[in-house]
Amino acid sequence: METVKLEEIRCAEPFTNLFPIAPAVLTRVQDDMQKHGYDISQPIILWAEEGVVVDGHTRLAAAKNLGLKEIPVHRKSFADEDEALAYAIHNQRHRRNLTDAEIIRCIEVLDRRKKQGEGQERDKGQFQPKASHEAIGKSAQDTAKVVGISRAKVERARTVLQHAEEPLKEAVQAGEMSINQAYQLTQEKRKLQDTGKAVFNRTNDNIKWASWTWNPVTGCKHGCPYCYARDIAARFYGNGGFEPRFHPERLHAPVNTKPPKTGDPIGTRNVFVCSMADLFGNWVPQEWIDQVIEAVRQAPQWNFLFLTKNPARLVGIDWPHNAWVGTTVDCQARVAAAEKAFAKIKATVKFLSCEPLLEQLTFKNLKPFDWLIIGPKRVGKDHEQPKWKWVENLLSQARKADIQVYFKPQLLIRPREYPEPEIRTAWQREARSG
Repeated sequence: METVKLEEIRCAEPFTNLFPIAPAVLTRVQDDMQKHGYDISQPIILWAEEGVVVDGHTRLAAAKNLGLKEIPVHRKSFADEDEALAYAIHNQRHRRNLTDAEIIRCIEVLDRRKKQGEGQERDKGQFQPKASHEAIGKSAQDTAKVVGISRAKVERARTVLQHAEEPLKEAVQAGEMSINQAYQLTQEKRKLQDTGKAVFNRTNDNIKWASWTWNPVTGCKHGCPYCYARDIAARFYGNGGFEPRFHPERLHAPVNTKPPKTGDPIGTRNVFVCSMADLFGNWVPQEWIDQVIEAVRQAPQWNFLFLTKNPARLVGIDWPHNAWVGTTVDCQARVAAAEKAFAKIKATVKFLSCEPLLEQLTFKNLKPFDWLIIGPKRVGKDHEQPKWKWVENLLSQARKADIQVYFKPQLLIRPREYPEPEIRTAWQREARSG
């Protein structure tokens, strides 16, 4: 073991994000390090031949945040990157049980290396993958041994990575769904697709208010900077993949998809319409809207949730009884249009979605609404939480208007208040008496 200056320690893929640093864990490690100093029994592990960190990224981040100049490291030799990865994974397994999010990440990294093959060199300025012949031919059993799980689970995880829809895959990666759950939903969808018929898409179990999505229209021109749907479309279809498009072949999905016989009678029969579009954008032809609503009328076994940022276009529509109609209000500038439109709309359920909640909102009249959804802003695979006072203020308005409130599971902000003056007074009394 030796002491090395932090500025000389180098991080690189695939090790940097093999186990992403959890903010809560970083805070805990950092607090402990600040109180007791760096624990020399836990040195940073460097790959001797390459000079990059293999294990200890959280400890390294904590040391940097605290402004430490030097920390202990242990240089360890590895035959190749596969051996170094196996070592990093083993160390994490030794500390604790891996979550499904971590397991699928490990399998994704190991499988990606097999595809990259052998012979890609690296130099000191650019760290590049270099796989051994053994890695290329690594079986599910070999991967299972490295990750510490069964071969069957490796194969299920690979099915999710290769065939699951992006929201399901990201739900596992975010820790919102197990590998087994995502695998079962993926297999169900693949069986239905084998029939050649259009069907609904399943959402992940973390979305309790709607178990299905249906996209007879895709694409949007609002240009919201936080748009999750646009990012997915760009990833799979390029920059032109989010242009508005009508998919008439999908109009039969409500009839082709069988409602589940068990589960929450509301959530399991709720279908989020056009999760990849705004069906009521000014650019959408009226005939597209008419055909979608007619398909809804023909499927009374389902509840269909419509959501738009253009609430004025909802007015005057003869809504079927199985349609829930909503509008997104993410900032104060959208409040007046929402209140004006929904005062004229007649629907079984009228709802307000404040996701993302970007600032404090003040409504003059929430009475036209039956339901309020509050959620954070999505940033990549993470979520940027709103201020608690914004949430508290909105919740208070909803309670006064007697409307139902739904906090999205990703809304993690909670009040964390202390009776600070009283605590300080007690501490001061104790200090004086001591």
